[in-house]
Amino acid sequence: MASGAVWVFLALAVSRVLGIATYLVLARLLSPDDFGLVRFALILIGAFTVLQDLGVPAAIIHSDRDPKVIGGTALTINLGASVVLFALAVMLAPAMATLARDDSIAPVLIALSVGLVVLAIGSVQRAVLEKELEFRRKFIPEVVPLIVSGVTSIVLAFLGFGAWSLVWGYLVKAAASSVLLWGFSTVRPRPEFQPAIARELFRYGKHMSLVSIIGFVAINADYFIVGRMLGTYDLGLYTLAFLITNLPFQGIVEPVHKVMFPAYCRVNDTAGSVVNLYESSLTLVSMLVIPICLGIFVAGPVFAPILFGSEWDSIGPSLQLLACYTVMRSIYRSYAPVFAAIGRPEMVWRLNVVRLAILIPSMVLLAWWFALVGVAIAYVLVSAVFIPLNVVRLGRALALPGSRFVSLVVPQITGAAVAGLFVVAWDLTPGLSSIASDAVGSLGLTILSIGVYIGITVMLNPRVLQLARESVLVDVARRRLNLT
Repeated sequence: MASGAVWVFLALAVSRVLGIATYLVLARLLSPDDFGLVRFALILIGAFTVLQDLGVPAAIIHSDRDPKVIGGTALTINLGASVVLFALAVMLAPAMATLARDDSIAPVLIALSVGLVVLAIGSVQRAVLEKELEFRRKFIPEVVPLIVSGVTSIVLAFLGFGAWSLVWGYLVKAAASSVLLWGFSTVRPRPEFQPAIARELFRYGKHMSLVSIIGFVAINADYFIVGRMLGTYDLGLYTLAFLITNLPFQGIVEPVHKVMFPAYCRVNDTAGSVVNLYESSLTLVSMLVIPICLGIFVAGPVFAPILFGSEWDSIGPSLQLLACYTVMRSIYRSYAPVFAAIGRPEMVWRLNVVRLAILIPSMVLLAWWFALVGVAIAYVLVSAVFIPLNVVRLGRALALPGSRFVSLVVPQITGAAVAGLFVVAWDLTPGLSSIASDAVGSLGLTILSIGVYIGITVMLNPRVLQLARESVLVDVARRRLNLT
């Protein structure tokens, strides 16, 4: 598990650096309208990407069967679903253009939907590599497509292709990913269909598919609402703000979840083993994610216009609120792999249905009152409600008191809250607020706020330092890089 996590972190670190570098260049070559146009089309493409696997990859990871036996049926299911969804995307393209009040979205959507079929070709190999914790072998198939995609988009943007430079970059990435997954995997299934295996895959996969579908709707409802209510310019601003604040989640939380799901599956014989593993992962993740989000909260509004240009001056408030949301999201999303591993994936989608029923009306209402900032406010408020709700349900599922899980997050939440209050007090103090208005001052305030967070967290949970020193992840990383 530790070795796999090192490679996941390394792959995500490289991919995030490549992603940031690519967007830094593209933000100079393209307008917010170009980003907003493709982002709106990707709402439907992202939904169909979630739908096409039908939870089959997660079922492969959870199953005790040999992947070579079930791979052919799994591939047939995913390919068949992707072809159907491609046809559906073609039919829905005019309606999406009408919703966005922009006819140019229709051809973009049709072109992007080709990627659904291409990605399905490598879906089984991706699941098998994760099941076997072979994340080292996944490194090249994850990183190289990003390089090829970034170069393609930048060259085409420079040549004046506009939004289509992003479209071609997406398709190139999908093709390169599937080709490399087939090359690096030992499982190369041929399409077949065995009804017994299909029923087994669907029995578990349907719950995981519902989790993915509802989760996708929850995290993409904001794009649809902003694009529909506020227009493509605001959607472009919001897309970049979410991209920046989502970096610590994608670079730290998601890699841990990828490793923790198969890891929990191996130790779920006792509730104590699961909780101990959960405690260690949550503590380490929080000590990485929260300082990064503090940095975005303090320095983001100052550095965003410097990096991306004056067109992005108004991005600051959204950056700050979404940074707060990322902290809360990293905590409440940590429960999902546990539910899935102990055979209760239905708990995840049921909780998410309730969350979605509250989130979407809140976004619409607050966007009506506060425009772009209102959407971010809705995320923060709803997340604050669902952290304790997840705690209660997970405690019942493991027959453990909810207070056991509450105690695991108190140090991190308290430290983040005190650091946030420190920043607010600094901004409200005459003579100090002007210091953080430039690049040097904002960096200094960032360092101070991170120091406050670390100090409070270590004071409430002294085990943090011991866990950091004894972390298997750190030891493996050092051995891999030959630093000791």
